[in-house]
Order: sequence, then structure tokens, then C-alpha cells
Amino acid sequence: MHFMVFAESFTAEVMCRFPDRLAGHFDRKVHLVVDGHCAHGSRKVCDWLAAHPDDIELHFLPPCSPELNPDELVNADLKHSLPKQH
Repeated sequence: MHFMVFAESFTAEVMCRFPDRLAGHFDRKVHLVVDGHCAHGSRKVCDWLAAHPDDIELHFLPPCSPELNPDELVNADLKHSLPKQH
């Protein structure tokens, strides 16, 4: 699992940094599963992807499908493992 921590709001600029970092770690195409956040389908992200067709390909989850979103599974696991008083 790969992730990126950021302090600012999640924008298209932040989204572009993530695949840029991912592409540098692999010698083959990365298939990235994303949800319907507006930054994922923004013009800036589409332009970045068009410039890097051999590096990253996005696969969009169907709308309103949190049960298919790997992030939601990680979040649920984390919430269940934290102490109740945390």
C-alpha cells in the first residue's frame, strides 16, 4: 500500500504529486484505484496522465460504493483497532 501525507487541502495539485511520486518507484505501469473526488478527474490531473500514459492509469470506483473503496477498509480497520478512549 502506498500513501502520501499532506497538510493542505486535497486539490488537483496535491493529486498530481501522488502519481508523480508513485511513478518514480516502479519500473512498470501503476494502476491507481480512485473514488469520485473532483480532484481525481480534474483537467490538471487529466493533463498529467496524458503526459505520462506509460506510468499511471486511473480506475474510477462506481459512485456511492464505499464497500469497494480500499481507503474505507483501511479506515474501518484503524477505527476498530484504536482504543475506545482515543
